[in-house]
Amino acid sequence: MKTKNSGMLKYLTWLWLFAVLLLSGCGNRFEDQLRKASEGVETNIAYLKDQLDSRQLTNALLIEKYANALVQQKPDYADISNLLAEEATSKGKAFSTLNRRLAAVNLVPTDEETAAYNLQELKLINAAADVYEFNNSLADVANTLASLSDGQLALIDVPASQQASAQQANALVGNPAYGNWRQGSGGQSFWAWYGMYSMFGNVFGRRTYYNSWSSRPHYSYYGNYGRNRWGSSNDVNRNYGLSRRHPSRYNKPSAATKTRYATASRRSSSFGGASPKSSGSSKPSSTSRHSSYGSSSRSSSYSSSRSFRSGK
Repeated sequence: MKTKNSGMLKYLTWLWLFAVLLLSGCGNRFEDQLRKASEGVETNIAYLKDQLDSRQLTNALLIEKYANALVQQKPDYADISNLLAEEATSKGKAFSTLNRRLAAVNLVPTDEETAAYNLQELKLINAAADVYEFNNSLADVANTLASLSDGQLALIDVPASQQASAQQANALVGNPAYGNWRQGSGGQSFWAWYGMYSMFGNVFGRRTYYNSWSSRPHYSYYGNYGRNRWGSSNDVNRNYGLSRRHPSRYNKPSAATKTRYATASRRSSSFGGASPKSSGSSKPSSTSRHSSYGSSSRSSSYSSSRSFRSGK
């Protein structure tokens, strides 16, 4: 009897060790893939930084031009112009947000679901760091400068039907790189700027409430395209919740938004094998690099084929 119990104990011990080793191996598999993917994203962000610092992005150059023109037109706007001009560099909020998102990714997951969620976030950050896509997103900064110029500076890549409203609006409202929606004591959600961007409150002379803001066709590249393509799952979920609580003609979640929301909510349990592009090489793939980063050609094609309310 003693021998039988001893054999059973030994069997259970080996079974336990096998299970521990198996789980440990799975954990290492997740960690190795996430770290490899993270290194690839880091490489692409470094490449984007180089392109920004060497002044290779056309919309970044346009931001510099617009900022200087606004200072000449309205010297009192020097502070806000200089702040927005910084967005044309790697010191801006748009770029620094990429590094902040990357640093927040959990590279040591404890289960398959967490691993899948964080791999997806790496893919989204990688898409946001694409030089062509990042250049397109800078149109919102240029258009914010244009909206302060009383029509002296032209809007770029804005649909004709929304030019009038865009000329009066701030295209950075709703972009989590610059602020967030907070709920006031009265229950209304309002836009709260981060840090120095609070100057916009004085420049535009009013607080932006979500209910009134979302009931108008305020175009922005991030809101109409960027959020669904490379925005964080947290921002997709938050915006979807707000749009459902404050429905309006211009604030109906599109099919693309619903798809992103559903994907972000369920945190897909499948741990894919595909890592972000360039994750296995020292340089970004050729699809990320272009001799000219003009924003109009690609953005215009998006505008003609997609609903302008696609980001709501």
